[in-house]
Amino acid sequence: MLCSTGCESTDTAREADRGVRGNVRLANDNNYRSESALSIPTIETASAADLEICWDKVTKDLQCHGVAPQADLDAVALLRFLHLSEEQVEQRLTAGELAMSEVDGYLDYKTDHRATCSRLSSMTLFGTRIDIEEEYVESDDHTYLLLFNVGTTPGVGARSMVFVKPTSRSTNTKVEAEPACGYLEYSADLSGLEPVEVPVDGPWVVDWRDVSKDSQGNDLAYESIDGVSLGFYEGKTPQELQEQIFDLELIATSLWEVDLKGGRTADLAKAKLRGGSGTFSGFERDTDGTWMLGLTCSTCQNPAPLVLTVLKPAESES
Repeated sequence: MLCSTGCESTDTAREADRGVRGNVRLANDNNYRSESALSIPTIETASAADLEICWDKVTKDLQCHGVAPQADLDAVALLRFLHLSEEQVEQRLTAGELAMSEVDGYLDYKTDHRATCSRLSSMTLFGTRIDIEEEYVESDDHTYLLLFNVGTTPGVGARSMVFVKPTSRSTNTKVEAEPACGYLEYSADLSGLEPVEVPVDGPWVVDWRDVSKDSQGNDLAYESIDGVSLGFYEGKTPQELQEQIFDLELIATSLWEVDLKGGRTADLAKAKLRGGSGTFSGFERDTDGTWMLGLTCSTCQNPAPLVLTVLKPAESES
C-alpha cells in the first residue's frame, strides 16, 4: 500500500520491536466483539465456455453502500481455489484466513469504464492469455469465484462477488453479477468492551501490542493493520453506533486518520483530519457523544475494523 502524508515511519516500527511502549495501551478487553457470515450466490455455467460477464447491476456493495458500476469498478477477477468448497471459501473470506497457497489460479480484466460486460477470454494472468478449455472446466477439486473490484490490486477492493460453477449439465454462458447488499451478515457488540482512558491534552501514543485477538476471536494479523481511525460522534452512544458499524466513516462528526506501514503504535497527534488539512489537537471537553478508535485493514475483504474501542478522555492528574 502506498501511504500519504502522516504514515508511520520505519523508526516507529523499530521502536515497537525494541519494546518502547505507547501511553494509550489497548488490550483484548478493550476490543469490540463481532459475528459475520458471507452468503455468496452461485451461478452454474457451461464448462470450458467463453462466458459473457456483466456487472451493470452491481449498484450496492457488501456494506450496502452505493456503487456506480461503469464508473467505479476497475477490475473483474476470477479466483480458482483448490480443495475448498464454496462454504469453506466463504468462511475463510469472512474470517480473513484465506491463504494464498489455497488460490490455485488468478485471472483479471481491467475495465475501460465504458462497457459493463466482458468475456472470460479477455482475462489474463498479468498479461498472459488463458486457454479456457483447460482453465475453466468442471471439477470436483476446484471452486471458482468472480470478484468485481474497485482498484486493480489482486484480491483487494471487492464490491460484489459470485461463485461460478462449470458443469456439463448447463448450457448457460452468461454471468450477471448482482448488488451485494445482503451477502454479508454482520453484527457488532460495543456494550461489553472496557473503554480506554486517554489524556485530554496528550500525549496520545496508541499501543496495541497487548491485543492478540481480532473482534471475531481470531489471532490478530498485525501485518494487515494499515490504518488508525479516530472518530467523534456527537450525541451518539456506543449502543447506537454498533447498529451502524459499516457507516462509521460516513456518520462521524469528525474523523482523523493515520496511515501505517509497520509497527504496533501510532501517535494520534499525526492523525490527519479527513476533508481538511489539520492534525488532531486534542479531545474536546464537555461534549456529548462518543470517541471511537479503530485499527483498520484496507486490503481485507471483510470491511469491518479489526480492532474497535471506545475512548474515555480524562483530565491528567496534577
